[in-house]
Amino acid sequence: MSEHSIVLLGGPDSGKTNYMSRLWLALNSKKAELVASRNPADIKYVEGGAEHILGGAFAPRSDTNSLPDDLTLNIPVRLASDPDGKEVLISVPDVSGELWKEAIERGDVTREWMDALQQASGALLFVRVLSAANVTPLDWVNAAEYLSWAGEGAPKDDQGEEALIPTQVALCEMLRFLDETLLRVGDRPPKVAVLITAWDLVDGHRRPHGPNFYLKEEYPLFAGRLADCTSLDVRAFGVSVVGGDFEDPEFTAKFQEGDIDDMGYVEVKDPEKGSPEIHDVTLPVAWVVGPLFDDE
Repeated sequence: MSEHSIVLLGGPDSGKTNYMSRLWLALNSKKAELVASRNPADIKYVEGGAEHILGGAFAPRSDTNSLPDDLTLNIPVRLASDPDGKEVLISVPDVSGELWKEAIERGDVTREWMDALQQASGALLFVRVLSAANVTPLDWVNAAEYLSWAGEGAPKDDQGEEALIPTQVALCEMLRFLDETLLRVGDRPPKVAVLITAWDLVDGHRRPHGPNFYLKEEYPLFAGRLADCTSLDVRAFGVSVVGGDFEDPEFTAKFQEGDIDDMGYVEVKDPEKGSPEIHDVTLPVAWVVGPLFDDE
């Protein structure tokens, strides 16, 4: 068995729990690019979220007090096109968004998390569209202040209170953690999939241009960092776990009458260049763990 440890990074309300729950449903359906070759030892974490989704509701945010500190989800998978082929164990240590937020504010991570990063060969980095936890991007000049505080504590506002760190600065810091610690295997740089969750909520102006365009407009500092990063292989994915919003009664009714395997999709490149919605939410993971989604 070949083992790939993948770390999930994202701030509070970035969509990790719902994606992992929907990912398990896709893997277990045996209809996606990747399939679960057998049941993992402990699946309660994602099964709970999957039950919410199947019932027409998004999973609640993870309660850090109710989860064990060493929670790791191990899912054995293989290519659907090769049922007798190599099995890959995807090991996913779960660290809550709140704890990552605290780590970013301190400018470092604990020894346990650092060990998990150093053992990982790839990562999924999450940011959610229109999340209430997102902090409005700064302009390029003022952002420089936030990029100089690493290791010195978060900057203060005019009243001396700890200022909220802009989302795009937090994303840059998480990318830095990954760049400095991910396991290098051979000559290929580690792969990092940036998952823009709740992609169905992107406005009609930006969505047709694809995930990279969205990042450039919404998080220009982070997009610039991605463009300059040569030590990591990074790709942005627009992800909608069910294809709509459960707060919309019309969509919820349509969802409950439909087939879960037809719900949810991924957008990778610009749709205008021939990459429409792909109804397979396993694709970001498939791309990270192997040459299943390489460039032409």
